[in-house]
Amino acid sequence: MTTPIASYRLQLTPDFGFGRASALLPTLRRLGVSHLYLSPVAEAVEGSGHGYDVTDHTRVRGEFGGDAGLERLLDSATEHELGVIVDHVPNHVSIARPESNPMWWRLLTEGPGSSAAAFFDVDWQAAGGKVVVPQLGSPLEELIERDEIRLTAGPDGGEITIGSQRFPLRAGTDVTHYTDVSEALTAQHYRLQWWREPFRNVRRFFTIDDLVAVRVEEPWVAEHVDTIPRRLVDHPAFSGVRVDHIDGLADPTAYLERLRGLLGDRLLLVEKILAPGEWLPQSWPVDGTTGYEHITAAEHAMLDPASREPLMRAWSAVADETSFEELERTGRREVIDGGLRPDVDRLLRVVTHAEHVDIDESTTREAIVLLTLELERYRTYLPDPESGPVFDELVRSVVNRCDDEMGHEVQRVARVLSGGNEARRRWQQLTGPVMAKGAEDRAFYRYFPLASLCEVGGAPGMFELSADGFHRHQAEMAERAPAGMLASTTHDTKRSEGVRARSLALAAHAATWERSFATWMTDHETTAAGIDRRFVSLALQTALTARPLSVERLHAFLVKAAREGDEITSWIEPDDTVEASLWRLSEAAVETTERGALAEFADTIESDGDDIGLRLLALHLTCPGFPDLYQGSPTTLLSLVDPDNRRPPSWATLTRLIDDAAASEAPDVDTAPVDLARTVMTRRVLDLRRRRPASFDERSAYLPLRVSGRDADRAIAYARSETEGDGRVPTVVVIVIGAGAVPIGASDPLVELPAGEWRSVLHDDDRDVASGPTPLAELISTAGVAVLESTDR
Repeated sequence: MTTPIASYRLQLTPDFGFGRASALLPTLRRLGVSHLYLSPVAEAVEGSGHGYDVTDHTRVRGEFGGDAGLERLLDSATEHELGVIVDHVPNHVSIARPESNPMWWRLLTEGPGSSAAAFFDVDWQAAGGKVVVPQLGSPLEELIERDEIRLTAGPDGGEITIGSQRFPLRAGTDVTHYTDVSEALTAQHYRLQWWREPFRNVRRFFTIDDLVAVRVEEPWVAEHVDTIPRRLVDHPAFSGVRVDHIDGLADPTAYLERLRGLLGDRLLLVEKILAPGEWLPQSWPVDGTTGYEHITAAEHAMLDPASREPLMRAWSAVADETSFEELERTGRREVIDGGLRPDVDRLLRVVTHAEHVDIDESTTREAIVLLTLELERYRTYLPDPESGPVFDELVRSVVNRCDDEMGHEVQRVARVLSGGNEARRRWQQLTGPVMAKGAEDRAFYRYFPLASLCEVGGAPGMFELSADGFHRHQAEMAERAPAGMLASTTHDTKRSEGVRARSLALAAHAATWERSFATWMTDHETTAAGIDRRFVSLALQTALTARPLSVERLHAFLVKAAREGDEITSWIEPDDTVEASLWRLSEAAVETTERGALAEFADTIESDGDDIGLRLLALHLTCPGFPDLYQGSPTTLLSLVDPDNRRPPSWATLTRLIDDAAASEAPDVDTAPVDLARTVMTRRVLDLRRRRPASFDERSAYLPLRVSGRDADRAIAYARSETEGDGRVPTVVVIVIGAGAVPIGASDPLVELPAGEWRSVLHDDDRDVASGPTPLAELISTAGVAVLESTDR
């Protein structure tokens, strides 16, 4: 398979299934994409709006149209010359309704002797041979006392029912087998438990009790989980899979090798959050990631370095000077001691029993915790050779911070973890959830100097990225993952691309933001009374960058942010007073940015954000890898964290824009309204990718272009080439510089174009350009971007 031109992501729902997706294919083909990228298609919890809560990997979801509907969609994709990529979820299943999950129901019925027991990761010894099911809304004793538990006859045998909840009686028994409810409860292979009780003995997806882990390290389990991809490989439209949460697997390499054998040369992409400077293990037989790292590289490179100081001053007025790294470490420690404690305890038992030494258990636990906290990436992949040096450096770093006694224990624990045993596997499956829950779900919602930097895969503490750093990243991407996906907005991003572009505009006006925020705080002391002032900053940044924004949407975002941050309110203990105050804040923030004191500033942010968004779009469409366009693209997407980002777009509006962009009289990027300009740019660059595949696929190279002269740091320029040194498609974008910057003139930065003659892809006129040093002002559109094409051939 050659590198896709572009994919288009659709979020399937019960209201938007295979039939409605099929109806969009002519429109998407006119846009110029080559692939449709579908959210999970396996059977999931009834009514689920996302589909990651899979209940049966062997069945296509009935609410979408079932097997027949998927077959018709694939047939239609073939007719429109589109490939189809399917999101695949091998890490976990939903047990929210046990009767909907055949394998879980079997496990509860048959217990540890069941073949289904190997499907799930249960610590049977920890609970006397029972699986703990923490799904009760009240303590078990209270439910018994209130007579809310019943023994009933279900369609497949006797059941324990509690309201709408259903659990099976053990195999070989029925309701007449027991004299009362207490006897029945005691006799089962599972133990029902109030969800607030901390004990767990089933590995979960992070800390979500309704999503339990699947052991695809067992070949038969992997074969079961991969049923739908295996059935699809015979269809010509099926083009591969995106593997959800690869870090949750015990042995990612082995699983991916089996999946590669199943898929052949179709695309195999993995959802993976990479730390700065980290790349996928070269041993993995994959085409790349789903591209969070592109967001980080592009937006940090576009960030005005001079904005850091005023942004941090504004932040210090409402928060202490704790660094992001300290907040992240605190958050990770909290989840280790909190929601992930059962996983740590299980690992502790394994490590303790691995070597018979007389050491205080608390010391061993702290050694495990220190190694977990010090790891500056989601996980290692031992025994992969690339992970060895990372692990060795981790151990040295931790030991150097410890006294002799703890240092010796860290080294002993490290020896156990690096061995070929269960301890290594469990530690590597622990570090990812610790990072995700501690950083993304805590620190990212506690640190808002520029809130948009707290993005999936982001590096809020890094701030800017130099042009040289950007070029190094792209060159390595071209070398390591030329067929990898590039993300901009996804179902997991906390802010869409349009919101983040406006946030970069806010940073460019950081001094104005600092003054405006301080004035607003003074003028609205009553409004802000009793509200954590960090969230005042978050509310105003969000209202400025996500207009038009209803009070309801902003309030829902702030409540989720506050609950994730887990300081002023939480999911477990919601504080009604705090959340009511966030409503009052939402009303004030929306009013002041729509009609009040910050409305003019919001207009400026919106206008500048439109230009920045076009520059980011050009990078998205021409950097190494292939662009994935999220549903609603290429219009300006202004969504917040899920479920807000799963709101359906206006397909009628998108269709009209694509038709207008495809018309012979379509305006160029300089003269069109922003959404039409984005659509015109997308169509033209995707057409360029189709006409010049060798400049964008696995054969192409990435060539940085020299920018010289005054203000040379204001532009990033590169060319995609068919052969090394043969740049055929140059791209130039202006880096976002603060509001006080002198406008670019004819004598300002010079871009060294490769030898040849060039024409603008973004314009219909005859603006041909010769090779050699060319003034930036002669190349770029009014939005500060240029995409050129060689006229030689």
